[in-house]
Amino acid sequence: MIRKNRLKAKLMAGEKAFGIWLQSADPTFAEISALIGFDCFIMDQEHGPGGMQAAIDMARAAAVTDTTSIVRVPSSDPLVLRRILDGGIEGVLVPMVETASQAKSIADACRFPPLGKRGNAWDITRAAGYGVARDYMKRVHDELLVIAQLETVEGIKNARAIADIDGIDVIFIGPTDLAGSAGVGGDTGHPTVEALIAEAVAAVKPTGKPLATVPRRGTSWQKAFDDGFDFVAAGSEIHFFRLAAEAQFKEWLRYNGEE
Repeated sequence: MIRKNRLKAKLMAGEKAFGIWLQSADPTFAEISALIGFDCFIMDQEHGPGGMQAAIDMARAAAVTDTTSIVRVPSSDPLVLRRILDGGIEGVLVPMVETASQAKSIADACRFPPLGKRGNAWDITRAAGYGVARDYMKRVHDELLVIAQLETVEGIKNARAIADIDGIDVIFIGPTDLAGSAGVGGDTGHPTVEALIAEAVAAVKPTGKPLATVPRRGTSWQKAFDDGFDFVAAGSEIHFFRLAAEAQFKEWLRYNGEE
């Protein structure tokens, strides 16, 4: 069933938003994240193991809360985007967007004619409540959130042109791959990377499109907001579990005299 996209509404109102990544395909973590109250969770299907059914199950976990479900898709293939959106996922994060023409193709794949080229079978999809949500076609474009991830030097150079594309709602800067593209490996704090991120922020801000990112290694999510970002996805359930597990195990080692 289509519902108000609270993350989109928040961002379009100029408010800041805070999300979490989900790397596993277990909807339990989606449910916990939603019950905690994150503005969104981002199911990572670029680097994570989840498939279509996992995405739907995770979206169901969010449906009884105010949390928005987002999937980072593995590619900008229109078929991939169509299937995820037909599954009722409320937003897509598309990696490795480098040009305005690519961004236009993504927007077209996510929107129905005449605004785009998305194939239409709305009355049998979960997104429209299998036909029960008869207002789906009137509301779908208002509630859909399309996020373009810029993570190469070329993408940063084209940031303004990408942000200008109608149907691209948010610009997401990926610092780790950007560092690789800039030739400095994983050094997300390198001056070259900092300059590229600042360039992207300066290019996108005049468009009014919200900017999103993850904290760069060794920095806090607070700094990302201070740097001009509107939406930060700060860490994953795998990351948080590892930190907590390591801390607990170190306590055991100290207790047992092994440290």
